Amino acid sequence: MIAYPTHPCEALLESFERDRASSARLPRSLPVRIWGVCAVLLVAGMGVYCVRLEEVSAWPVRASIALPLIVMTVLAMSVATLASLKVSELLDCLKQLTAAIEAEDGEGTGAALSEHGPRAVADLARAINRSARHRAGRQAELLQVLAAYAHDQRTPLTRMGMRCELLDDPAAREALQRDLAELAELVEASLSCARMQCSAGEKTQRVDADDLLGALIGDYQDAGRTVALEGRVGRPVVTCPHALRRVLMNLIDNALRYGGDARLCVRVEARRLVLAVVDSGPGIVPAQMDAVFAPWYRSPETAARAPGSGLGLAIARRLTLAMRGELQLENRRTGGLEARLTLPLVAA
Repeated sequence: MIAYPTHPCEALLESFERDRASSARLPRSLPVRIWGVCAVLLVAGMGVYCVRLEEVSAWPVRASIALPLIVMTVLAMSVATLASLKVSELLDCLKQLTAAIEAEDGEGTGAALSEHGPRAVADLARAINRSARHRAGRQAELLQVLAAYAHDQRTPLTRMGMRCELLDDPAAREALQRDLAELAELVEASLSCARMQCSAGEKTQRVDADDLLGALIGDYQDAGRTVALEGRVGRPVVTCPHALRRVLMNLIDNALRYGGDARLCVRVEARRLVLAVVDSGPGIVPAQMDAVFAPWYRSPETAARAPGSGLGLAIARRLTLAMRGELQLENRRTGGLEARLTLPLVAA
């Protein structure tokens, strides 16, 4: 007598559970493999059943029972396989859409989502893209209002500065000049925010990084400020040149203002470009390393040493994210602060 298993799919189901527990993402071909094995098991089971049936029934009886059962089994397996493929395709599209959304930095600087795939997923991607375009339009309007408002403030500040010079009281004149200087710095900071938004939408292009860095250092030298440059890139890079220049200027200005000196160190590591601005100042209290990136924030220590708006590092981080890079601050063991800008190197 033939012995056949009570549960022919038990081993397969156990294997499936192990695969699902060991990996969050199942391969696309796994449903096909599962149904293929199930089909083999069912066909084998049908063969065993037919052999068993042959022992107790004549051929007409066997045919009337076995043939419809085989046809229904094949149809059921076909429908189940097609459904499994569709579900697998839908899950893959949803995972790709999720990955694309997670890749966004929240500032609208990423590419539009792909609107291909199953209808439900394509409709969702299309709705997200429409929302992103609407948000970008609103941000552009707010940017224009901010730039116009900050620019219009320059004229009355200039008049007030000229009238301040006519005051006879030296103490009052000096106090008003300090207040006007602080107001002027706030106006310039607002304009910097507008420029930051414009630079964040800048397209990448192929640039000579060494020429860009040399020109930046030369501008500081022309202004009578010494900034040392160490190392070379040695190759063209694909980046946003205006955004990169703005980030480095903010980091160098902070180093000169709060650290007393600045040095720009350049090195290439595998597929990354590292630009580190270091100084010899007192550094930053470790507990405030994250807080200094917040807009308008100024730590008590830095506020007492030099004037500022508290926007330099916030703008630098915003532009760094737009360039798909990283900006980190670290106190040096030998004293001073290192502001490290890391950018990905892509084929030029």
